[in-house]
Amino acid sequence: MHPLQTTIDQYAAQFDRRRMTILAAHVEEDNGTVLRGRVLDRSQHAALLALLPNVRDELIVLREQPEHGFATVTFGVLDVRWQATRDSELVTEASFGEGLEVLAHEHEWLQVITSDGYLGWVRRNGVVLHEQPSTYRSAATHVVTSRWLPLWGLEGDQIGLLPWGIRLEIDEFRDGKAFMRSPAGLPGWLEADSLTPVEDLCSVDSAGIEDMLQAIRQLIGVPYLWGGTTSFGFDCSGLAQAAYRWLGVQLPRDADQQSQIGRLISREQVAAGDLLFWGVLRNIEDYRHERINHVSIALDNEWMIHANQRNWSISLDRIDEVNAQVYQAQGNPGLVVIRRIREEQ
Repeated sequence: MHPLQTTIDQYAAQFDRRRMTILAAHVEEDNGTVLRGRVLDRSQHAALLALLPNVRDELIVLREQPEHGFATVTFGVLDVRWQATRDSELVTEASFGEGLEVLAHEHEWLQVITSDGYLGWVRRNGVVLHEQPSTYRSAATHVVTSRWLPLWGLEGDQIGLLPWGIRLEIDEFRDGKAFMRSPAGLPGWLEADSLTPVEDLCSVDSAGIEDMLQAIRQLIGVPYLWGGTTSFGFDCSGLAQAAYRWLGVQLPRDADQQSQIGRLISREQVAAGDLLFWGVLRNIEDYRHERINHVSIALDNEWMIHANQRNWSISLDRIDEVNAQVYQAQGNPGLVVIRRIREEQ
């Protein structure tokens, strides 16, 4: 290893390079000392050059390349893979109308950053490309309230299947149908009784929390899916994120990231809507967020709802029962962090 590589590695250690950024730089000798590799943006580029002032710069800054651009998802749900192959790990999902930042192209694949900052690769045929950031969801008027909702073309053919919680801009209501256009500009319609106006959704207070919990109860039985973020399949943090998005709150994607949001509370204080984080830590003083491996949503002080591998679905469970039988029975303390997101009254 080149002696200067340690300097690069120490700088890179502050970033989440698997999930949230690209910083793959190295130093080699080639008619002098050369800095090569890929970084996401100009700030990383400048920082590395400041740390290594006497090297020849051949770094690629992805946000300054001709391939950089934007896209909007046209599928109901679009897999986001760790690598540009169909059998690569599903790291997360993007959904209908979601805006993506495009970093690179590789055959039929695009390397993207999702709206919640996650890195991965998606299939090119699941998006429409454009030069400016997507505005498709910015004018949303309604939200899908059924577990899934067919999108029909004007000729009567089904052109999509939209998951619960997706926000849409509806152009017109007529004869029980809600008419709209897809991100690709295709006209279509949905059953109007499966939509609720965005303006009718409550804020993040006690009433809003109860409304949200009632909404996600209909998702009980939806399969557990690692990386899943929609009603076709959720993982634990995907469900927590979707639940609070219902109220207009954008939580980070993963449980360890979510565990840093909101006010820290005790087990005795747990109430509806609080987020319960599970892991292998012994107390909050030893808290290291990267060790958290699960999140659930409290229904009250006794019960919770979560997407879990115990039942391989979204289910209701007693908080203390899971703590004792699933975590403590395996030598783990279980419930380690509890956060309150809702506004105080």
